[in-house]
Amino acid sequence: HVRAGVPPVITIHGDADPVVPYAHGARLHEALGRAGVANQLVTIKGGQHGRFTRAEMDAAYAAIRQFLDKQIGAAGPP
Repeated sequence: HVRAGVPPVITIHGDADPVVPYAHGARLHEALGRAGVANQLVTIKGGQHGRFTRAEMDAAYAAIRQFLDKQIGAAGPP
């Protein structure tokens, strides 16, 4: 499903996720980059499957806001 022209993707992934291996997120990030799709992989060090601390959640939301702001700026005026 990775191909040029898909919308930008941000992935938030714990590197200790016991449900979805971190390598899957890394492979997706690499494949999106090769396809020319704007994307970002945010790694939560020691993070499991959505079991993030308050500080980790704050960092993830900050990364999401920054990513979206960048995408809006890249799109130019409406």
